[in-house]
Amino acid sequence: MFFVPAWISNLLLLITCYISGYQLVQLQRPNPLVVLQFYMVLFCLLLMVMVALYNRVNPWLSLGFFVIAVINISTMLRQNRYLPPRRRIE
Repeated sequence: MFFVPAWISNLLLLITCYISGYQLVQLQRPNPLVVLQFYMVLFCLLLMVMVALYNRVNPWLSLGFFVIAVINISTMLRQNRYLPPRRRIE
């Protein structure tokens, strides 16, 4: 059993939140509330609060939060590949 410090999980979740927000801005959907990126931003913010509050209760929880953070960041990095290409600034 490993105890993962809260700052590691929160850093991964913060990076995931940033990547999701960037994707949400770049997609420019007519209704941004129904895309995965919006819900991932909300989920990451909620999970950061939960990690800060409950990480010291049980080492298994800290490992679970870390695994969830790694899954979230890998999902958003995979979704980043599907963004439309950037326009050249002229």
